[in-house]
Amino acid sequence: MPFIDLVFPVQGGPVPLDHAYLLFSALSRRIPSLHECRDIGVFNLRGAQASRGMLHLGNGSLRLRCSTEAAALLLPLTGSPLELAGHKLRLGSPTVYPLSCPSSLSARVVTFKHAIDESTFRTSTRKFMEALGCVGTPQIGRRRVISIAGKKVVGFALIVSDLSPQSSVLIQERGLGGRRHLGCGLFLPTRAHPLTDIRHVAI
Repeated sequence: MPFIDLVFPVQGGPVPLDHAYLLFSALSRRIPSLHECRDIGVFNLRGAQASRGMLHLGNGSLRLRCSTEAAALLLPLTGSPLELAGHKLRLGSPTVYPLSCPSSLSARVVTFKHAIDESTFRTSTRKFMEALGCVGTPQIGRRRVISIAGKKVVGFALIVSDLSPQSSVLIQERGLGGRRHLGCGLFLPTRAHPLTDIRHVAI
């Protein structure tokens, strides 16, 4: 089943930089069945600038990756109010983007169970890719710590290059590692990649 990205414009905020858990909680209050939807990925909010631990949205956006079948579940978010850490947001009407198949993809953060150092993370990445049937060259980037329900979870930024079109689409659809509802393991085409600060193509 094909996957797409729904990109909703967002107004309001600001929101904490570490907002993945807060965002998923807010979305789940609007769509309670979201918890059971394993084919939906929730990217972190995209904003204008960050300062003092906060993300200022400006003309911000929320990207949700889903199967075409699951899109109908998400469309009622259009016009919905959300609240994150006491700050109010409102979603506009989404734009739909099909997935492309670039040879290089990057993720802001990927997490694997018990993979808290680079060596273990590298091994886990290769095992996960093999299990998916994907061939590519992983490059580990910046170590990141995210908060999930009061607990700290360690992950790393990741680039995977030298991908075939089939592997590229598969990694975007399935992701790597867990916690896709919380912004982890979600990939976009790589724009530039100093490994300390992986950036994505802006659509």
